[in-house]
Amino acid sequence: MGDTSLMATELSKGKSDRNKQFLMQIAAWLVDNTALTFNQIAQCCRLALEEVQDIADEEIDVEKFNPVISGIITEKEIDDCKKNPNRIPSLIAKNVKKRSKVIGNIFGFASVARRRDKPDAIYYLIKKFPILDNNVIAKLISTTNYTVEQVRDGSHYNMQNIKPQDPVLLGLCSQEDLEVEIEKAKVKEEKQERLKNIKENY
Repeated sequence: MGDTSLMATELSKGKSDRNKQFLMQIAAWLVDNTALTFNQIAQCCRLALEEVQDIADEEIDVEKFNPVISGIITEKEIDDCKKNPNRIPSLIAKNVKKRSKVIGNIFGFASVARRRDKPDAIYYLIKKFPILDNNVIAKLISTTNYTVEQVRDGSHYNMQNIKPQDPVLLGLCSQEDLEVEIEKAKVKEEKQERLKNIKENY
């Protein structure tokens, strides 16, 4: 009887862990792709505020899962909550349950080594290519604007240990993608410079 009870407890714990991991994947997507507050995301995904902060800081790094495409939350719900910071976004529970069963075992936490490399890669791009803005760097490294800004302004919690490393060599982005973004940034800068000169001449 004791063994049966223990087994049931372990199964329940496993299910709970899987559901939480899935909700963290949803939270990671909401952090990166919406203007919702961390508090809204935490309450929506049944996480502690500190856990959402850690996801944004990449202390916890999970694969992002898009809840809009999957019918777990609507764009209207996100927009309504964005307009009212006191409103908590509502997930469609039956879709969360259905999706978490399938996906919970597929997506896992990113490797610790890869996660720790990201601030080094960010620092490298900031130093080597100051022309790149935070959005572009975040997209290239698959991180958040918040983390890029922390490295840029020196407020990152691990700043003293961050050393610039080429993200291409680290396997965080391709050389082709990097060159495309650098070229785009140069074109944008040249355009802004021309506009500035036109204004000064008139």
